[in-house]
Amino acid sequence: MSSFRGNDIFGSGPHRVTAPARELLVIPRWVQFQQPFDDGTGSEVIGAKEPIMSVTGRLVAASEGALWTLRQAVASEAELPEKQGDLIDNDGRTWSGMTMISYEELGPVDRGRVWSVRYVATFRRVTFA
Repeated sequence: MSSFRGNDIFGSGPHRVTAPARELLVIPRWVQFQQPFDDGTGSEVIGAKEPIMSVTGRLVAASEGALWTLRQAVASEAELPEKQGDLIDNDGRTWSGMTMISYEELGPVDRGRVWSVRYVATFRRVTFA
C-alpha cells in the first residue's frame, strides 16, 4: 500500500506510482562560461535534476460525502504551507523529502454503486530556503 507522509490518501482505489526519470541538468557552455579564451561551444553538466514523480489513480467512496472527504484529504497535501515527507509506493520503495506540488482531478465524478474520480498527483523533491 502506498502512502505520503505516513497517510494512506491513495488507498481507496487503484493507483500507480510512476518512478522518477534519472536526468542531468545540462546547459550550453556559453551560458555559464563567458571568458575571452572560451568559444562557448558544447554543453556543461551542472548536476542531477530533482526527481519528479506522479501518482495516478481513482478515489473511490460509497457516497458523495465520503468522496468529498477523500478529495479534500488529497488536495490539502498540495496546499500551503508546503509539506515534505516520504512517498512510499505499493512495492515499499521510499522516496524521502518529497512535496506534493499539484493535485488534479481528471474528468467528472462517476456515479454508480460507488462514487469515484480519477486524479493525478505530482511530487517533487524541493529544497526550501
